[in-house]
Amino acid sequence: MFFRWFAAVLLSSLIFVMASAPVMAEVKSSTDKIAGKFMELDLDESESVTFEEYKAMVDLRALTRFNEMDANTDGQITEEEYRKFWAENKARWYRLNR
Repeated sequence: MFFRWFAAVLLSSLIFVMASAPVMAEVKSSTDKIAGKFMELDLDESESVTFEEYKAMVDLRALTRFNEMDANTDGQITEEEYRKFWAENKARWYRLNR
């Protein structure tokens, strides 16, 4: 009788602990992570990325880079500004073995 009661309590405790334990997150590959990041461009949640959604990201990146190059913020990039930008940032943007 004690054994049945003890087994029932033990089993109940085990079920409670297992139900309370956090669920292990699925391990994602680097491709899964990149694809997930890409799908964040899907602003209308259609489960696909339109050209307009993709282009908005490209335009934002281009504007960001342009503003980084335009040191005096006059809306134009001189050769001097470009050379300075390139000298300070080439390691970040340029990879010899592409």
